[in-house]
Amino acid sequence: MQNKSTTRSFQYIFLVYVSTIFCFAFLYIMPFSHTGHLSYIDSLFISTSGLSVTGLSTIDIATELTRAGQGLLMLEMQLGGMGILVIMSYLFLLMGKRITVSSMLLLSRDQNQSNLKTIKSLSFSVLIIALVIEAICFFLIYSDIDKVSSNSLEAIFVSAFHSVASFTNAGFTLMEINSFETNKLFLLATVFAVFFGSIGFPTIMECLFNFKRKKSLFTKINLRMHVALLIIGTSLYLLLEHDKAFSHLGFLDKLINSIFLSASTRSGGLAALEVSSLTVTTLLIIMCLMFIGGASSSTGGGIRLTTFRVIIAKLVSVVRTHEQVVIGNRAITQEAVNKSYLIFISFVTLTVGSTIILTLFQSQDVIHLAFEVLSALTNTGLSLGVTDELTNIPKLVLMLLMIIGRIGIFTLIYLVYRVEGSKLKYLEEDLAVG
Repeated sequence: MQNKSTTRSFQYIFLVYVSTIFCFAFLYIMPFSHTGHLSYIDSLFISTSGLSVTGLSTIDIATELTRAGQGLLMLEMQLGGMGILVIMSYLFLLMGKRITVSSMLLLSRDQNQSNLKTIKSLSFSVLIIALVIEAICFFLIYSDIDKVSSNSLEAIFVSAFHSVASFTNAGFTLMEINSFETNKLFLLATVFAVFFGSIGFPTIMECLFNFKRKKSLFTKINLRMHVALLIIGTSLYLLLEHDKAFSHLGFLDKLINSIFLSASTRSGGLAALEVSSLTVTTLLIIMCLMFIGGASSSTGGGIRLTTFRVIIAKLVSVVRTHEQVVIGNRAITQEAVNKSYLIFISFVTLTVGSTIILTLFQSQDVIHLAFEVLSALTNTGLSLGVTDELTNIPKLVLMLLMIIGRIGIFTLIYLVYRVEGSKLKYLEEDLAVG
């Protein structure tokens, strides 16, 4: 039977998450946070997008939010990027309360840690890693942003905002990034932050603190899939857009912009060109990469790299008629395989179903609506210009998708259903399929 304490922990996570969204939404609606009129639904949309580190926005945050509002958004991105479970552990520690075993188990599962004694140090390490990577990105891009800023204080703020948005894979920006399309240092610094943000805290920590030890299968999958998809995306974008969207650039700039687009489209949500200017083929590839997303326990979204790798391994085992699903000479548990397929089917169902709902209220092309839906569900934040044209019901649909994408399918399942194990066994029956 499902552990009641675990169920309560999932419910508490959801409650804290939604409460945080409403708190920030209330702050955005305050006069000091925006320059003109900001509706309640738009403030809630921005707050949801900020905490889920998505980056979709129904307003122009660069002009319609004040520096105070933008500062709140930067704080919310930071909180969302570190993960709701790690945030909860901070809250428990700050309040002087003991973290329960069930909550620590959830946290260890989220961050791929098997030793409960490491959880408290893990929470602190996550914060330090985030700040260090953001600081590196800040110092790399500050001089370039300072050149186009009116004063040093503005340059500091915009650089800090961009660094946080890049590492948390949030996709928000206060500037026209396409004006930096030939600035190699700026683009590569952003790729650096996006890459490490979406590779996951457990992987970073294992590489840093256990450098000489044999890496876990989790880390091996994340590193190999991350690099492989970065190379595949770069190659495809360069091939498809070299004489189209990138036609005005030199070869080296084309290559770096392809790397930037490849890193960003799997979750970063930043673009150095108009996404709508890309070919339909490129948009479909972007949707595939968004669907896969980043690593588990990272600032990235999507079905996650390990989920995708398990699905591929299962397909290979079926084709080869192997009983076990094997990755790197290790047999994957049936539970992990089942969860991977549940996540996959859930994402496909949510994408298709939500797109159908949006077509009832929006007149845009279906691929534009599907792109928007997938961008919200995978917490990517790229848009084809649909977001600011949404009516209220589609906005609510996208907000729900952003929340589901961030807290995870299983948190949603534990909230909706009472999952109980069963020891009943039934007679097997072969069935013709395909």
